[in-house]
Amino acid sequence: MSQSDIYNKIRWTLMANFRLKEATNHYKANLSEDLGLDAWDINQLIFLVEKQFNIQFETGIEKSIVSLNQIASLTYKAMHRQTGSMKVA
Repeated sequence: MSQSDIYNKIRWTLMANFRLKEATNHYKANLSEDLGLDAWDINQLIFLVEKQFNIQFETGIEKSIVSLNQIASLTYKAMHRQTGSMKVA
């Protein structure tokens, strides 16, 4: 799955669960300042992404995530790290 595909899935998760407008450019938008998400919302979004992609981010990651493209990038890396470790085994 490409990072673009991951971004689109996360964007739809964000729009469906947090009622954001589709026309907004979510890619580089700041989750708090531009999209109005608070710390609780960001934690919920991270949980939903982990569940959707069957991955686990490192503890405390929510403190450093500020944009949707950052979540997509971290998801992409986590998915490839997971499949990479499965190939070695």
